[in-house]
Amino acid sequence: MYKISIFNKNIETVIHYPDTNKETPKILTKHMNKKRGQAGSLTFTIYPNNPGYNLLTRMATLVVITDIRDNKEVFSGRVFTNKNSMDNAGLFKKEIICEGELNYLHDTVVDSAIYEDKTPVQLLQVFLDAHNSKVEDYKKIFLGKVDVDDWLFCTTNLETTLNAITKFIYNVELGYLQLRKVNGIKYLDYLKATTDKVVDIVLTQNMLDLIQTDDADFGTRIVPLGANSMTIENVNSGLNYLENAESVAQYGIIYKTVEFKDITDDAELKNQCLLQLDSYTKPKKSLVVSTLDLATLSNTSENMIDENTSVHMVNQVMGIDETWKSIEYDVDLSTLWSPKLTLSNKGITLTGTLSSLIGSMVRNDGDYNGVQIGDAFGLRIKNDLVKVLLNAKEGISIENDTTKVFYVDLNGKLVAVDITANNMTAEGGTFNNIIANNVTANNGIYNNITATNMIATLMKTSNTTTYILMHDQYMEFYRNAEKTMEIGYNNNDGMPGIKFFDGSDIAANGFGMAVSGEMMTMGSMSFEYPVYFYNTATINGAAIATENDITGINNDISSMYQIIGLLEGRISDLEATP
Repeated sequence: MYKISIFNKNIETVIHYPDTNKETPKILTKHMNKKRGQAGSLTFTIYPNNPGYNLLTRMATLVVITDIRDNKEVFSGRVFTNKNSMDNAGLFKKEIICEGELNYLHDTVVDSAIYEDKTPVQLLQVFLDAHNSKVEDYKKIFLGKVDVDDWLFCTTNLETTLNAITKFIYNVELGYLQLRKVNGIKYLDYLKATTDKVVDIVLTQNMLDLIQTDDADFGTRIVPLGANSMTIENVNSGLNYLENAESVAQYGIIYKTVEFKDITDDAELKNQCLLQLDSYTKPKKSLVVSTLDLATLSNTSENMIDENTSVHMVNQVMGIDETWKSIEYDVDLSTLWSPKLTLSNKGITLTGTLSSLIGSMVRNDGDYNGVQIGDAFGLRIKNDLVKVLLNAKEGISIENDTTKVFYVDLNGKLVAVDITANNMTAEGGTFNNIIANNVTANNGIYNNITATNMIATLMKTSNTTTYILMHDQYMEFYRNAEKTMEIGYNNNDGMPGIKFFDGSDIAANGFGMAVSGEMMTMGSMSFEYPVYFYNTATINGAAIATENDITGINNDISSMYQIIGLLEGRISDLEATP
């Protein structure tokens, strides 16, 4: 019923044909496993007498299984491993494992990038477009039907495209992934619900064996928790739980807490819990069943059981009469009529299904009341254009749109824009464009400060060699790192004054003033009593010269200069006489 072909550069070689003719190629051991939402696998053993024995190249040779009844493709993929061996009897063989087409998405990697506020359809489109731009035509997979609603935030870091999809987009609680082929073109769907064909498996008819397993715990009264541990009392008549009366009647009162961390409204929290109440209040089970697939006896594959089948199970002895989804289909291709199915009444969450690929994934890239946690970026809080980031590699940062407005690195270095500070005490640092009130600061460099009530014990105007040091009662002026002048109250006698320095720390000249304004020192001179300069120069009140006296002295000096000039002229004349 199933023909197996291999293709190398579009050249087909049939390695198994299902007929009784001994001349047609045959594979005696062949096994197929297909899981819902996964690539699936095919294993077989091939011997040297098969025409395809030496034509199997790992990752390059394509493999297709076709149902010859209606030419339906059952499996399509490529050779994944090729184990060549010889036993002690001299028998040669190759054991081949093939993987399904979905694994072509493992051949490319996604970029290192941050994605924010994306829907599943948007992010799938980005990933698939990037994949298709890098691979051969037969590996291309296009965006199919997507109706799952979600809000995605993630940071990719060169994961394979399939790993990125299962890690950052696929959510087992929200929908199903499936690869669909139409006219040779492959489409990837992400659907809330699948439209399965339903077949009956009934005890005493086509049920061979059955194992039922309880899969997870459940509750009959569900306490929903939203963002920041929000509950529903305010919108639920004071009760913090929702009850499934039918489950309470059957199993009794069992409380179970369920988290909805991304919901911030209590009414929406209650609504979402009601929509999912059955999934939390009814026991989840899994079945492993071996059955007779009676459709193998018909002339078409239309009603064949596979991984996309839902099964109506009826076993009166075990109390089972309900419809389950098939999530795994396992069959020996030599006995197609007796497949083994794994079924679940809770969707795809069993070990060995697609969830096993993402079992180690933390759904921390989703949004939880505006807060994200991710192994690539740490803690991220986003609100509109503002983003706060905290991690062990970069420290703390705040971005507004594309501008980083605040940053603290792992060494404690602080970079900030437009600081307004109240009651701040600072020691050391460089500060620009500060508006501050009641600031106490020590040993800092400050530029463009607007300050009210600022107390500074020591301020330096520049970090060059020419600067001013401002102390509590006086200022020191430096040029080329040498003190040249000092203005303010003298540290020794408390008098205000100005001192000039000659390159050492000893005053070369200057003058000092008494508190009442009288000059007490000038240059190297000092005065026992204050000196006053008004219209009359006095010492201790005693006049030493009036304004008229000074004017007369000036006139006398002028006359003396005139006489000296005449004498110099006369001397020159005498020297010139022979």
